[in-house]
Amino acid sequence: MKVAVSWSGGKDSFLACYEVLSQRHDVSCLVTFVLDGWPSMQHPLSIMDLQSKAMGIPHKIIRLEVGTRSYRELYEEAILDLIKNEEIEGIVTGDIHVIDVAHGHWMDTVCQGLDIEVITPLWGLDPYEILNQQISLGLKAIFTHVKRPWFDEEWLGRELDSDSLKDLKRLVDNFGIDPNGENGEYHTMVLDGPFFGRKIEVHRFSKIREKRHLYLRIDEATLTMKKRTKELYQTTPC
Repeated sequence: MKVAVSWSGGKDSFLACYEVLSQRHDVSCLVTFVLDGWPSMQHPLSIMDLQSKAMGIPHKIIRLEVGTRSYRELYEEAILDLIKNEEIEGIVTGDIHVIDVAHGHWMDTVCQGLDIEVITPLWGLDPYEILNQQISLGLKAIFTHVKRPWFDEEWLGRELDSDSLKDLKRLVDNFGIDPNGENGEYHTMVLDGPFFGRKIEVHRFSKIREKRHLYLRIDEATLTMKKRTKELYQTTPC
């Protein structure tokens, strides 16, 4: 099936993309719906551009400017354009569960009546199963946004790994936050993964505090060759 992946650049959209690629779906593009208030420090479009190049999958940015029309109408129009211009048959999301009554099954709602299937590979899975799978796959994701009082500045730029997962579990036990950050407790950005041809390296960053929010602002990042890719390149006969 030809699909588009709703893309935030974070760990869950990455895993959803990984799952549909593993199932032999044809990922036509990564799609980021840019709403009012962007650009967003926790989801920098510059990093998404590097992710797209590293993965070899085109990245489409769809800007939704609310005027006289609702978000739902704008989403529906954008998805209809994807069906027409990209000929996609499915749209993939990294949604795990219903966040609140207002959002509900958002993508199911906006795709209702459209000729497209909504694919949610992570829906209903155990949150720690998801996190452990992301770590076991060799995913390199860093925390780019955290909220106080649960997290402190030391979490910014920290990698999601077995050590940070232990600390995250303690926060979940102590404060009842969502392990996957589904309520906006934290956000991540992916710098490397199993189907990245190259990896993203962050060279310069700064840390920003805005009331309860702590952000990692990435000021400079580049794509670099991965060690295995470099070794293959160096040993391949001309």
